[in-house]
Amino acid sequence: MIDNTIPFYDLYGEAFIRQEPNVAHVEDIATRSRGLGWEIAPHRHNRLSQIIAVFNGQWTVDLDDKHHELLGDWLVLIPAGVVHGFHFASNTQGFVLSLNDSLLAGNGQSDTNISELSALDWRPQTLKFKNAEQISHFCNYIKLLKHELTADGVAQNLAVNHLVQMILVTVLRQQRLQDMTLSNASRESDILLKFRALIEQHYQHHLTVKGYAQHLHISVSKLNRLCRTLLHGSPKAIIHQRLLIEAKRSLVYTKQSVEEISAQLGFNDPAYFSRYFKKMEGVTARAFRQQGNIK
Repeated sequence: MIDNTIPFYDLYGEAFIRQEPNVAHVEDIATRSRGLGWEIAPHRHNRLSQIIAVFNGQWTVDLDDKHHELLGDWLVLIPAGVVHGFHFASNTQGFVLSLNDSLLAGNGQSDTNISELSALDWRPQTLKFKNAEQISHFCNYIKLLKHELTADGVAQNLAVNHLVQMILVTVLRQQRLQDMTLSNASRESDILLKFRALIEQHYQHHLTVKGYAQHLHISVSKLNRLCRTLLHGSPKAIIHQRLLIEAKRSLVYTKQSVEEISAQLGFNDPAYFSRYFKKMEGVTARAFRQQGNIK
């Protein structure tokens, strides 16, 4: 029987989603972290995405295989399923906003006035606040949302949805201000966002680059050009990197055997998986596991 050791929480171990399937949750960072020595051990959430905001603070964030040391005013986006952990300086000021994926999926799709929210790049990332006014707006939206979630007012769900939308608009604006590469050409951005989504669906199926291009209704050469120009890598390398990340997660955070991980990731031959991992990472899967961490 497989023994998974990655804590896979709804909300830090609470049955929040099962009780209230369509709501958000807001809390101060100090509420949870002070009692844990200002450190949250690596874990991930199922069907629950988060936005972490820290103001004028110092903290470290681990997002899968990326380590970030942050100082100042920052947002961190954490999609469902991403392994993440934090270490905050004492008395850090900020918020944790948790969103059920069913609520998140509904934003930006039903109202043409907010259709731009579909351009929000929802992947694990850090975003530095560039504008003091936006910090003020963001904090006001968070405080109002926190109030709505604890009150029992008329049209509470409507208020919650609109406040979540305004928070996501603020995130989108921070992405634009950070001048992310993908925002330069909307058509090309859409293609690459769809490419990333397809990778999430098919990385275990070992779909070829040609197969992805067919799904996107573009040529292999165009997909290759877009990836190299905007993502600084070939489509094949990006696909393999996603597969490698999941292999690393399983090796570090679970007790699955290499053979079990191989099968879970769509490799018919464990020996081929071992050769693949060593070629990609430079060490064997077992040696990587013995190192005990993801850098």
